Amino acid sequence: MVQQFLDTEAGRLDPLIRGDANLAAVKLLASLAQREALVLTYNDLLLLIGALFVFGLLLLPLVGRPRSFLSR
Repeated sequence: MVQQFLDTEAGRLDPLIRGDANLAAVKLLASLAQREALVLTYNDLLLLIGALFVFGLLLLPLVGRPRSFLSR
């Protein structure tokens, strides 16, 4: 599948750029992979933040009421 993508993009980029169209296709694939990895990282971080929020909600009953400074 990767080779098919590289061949397709190299064929599409060949009339558009001067130089090595295969290298341009590899760079395009690398940028696509980096973008997808960034999206997955953000997804993982949002899931972690959500899990920490739920964990904090579960610990909320253990928190006592704060004492007032006026009523000693």
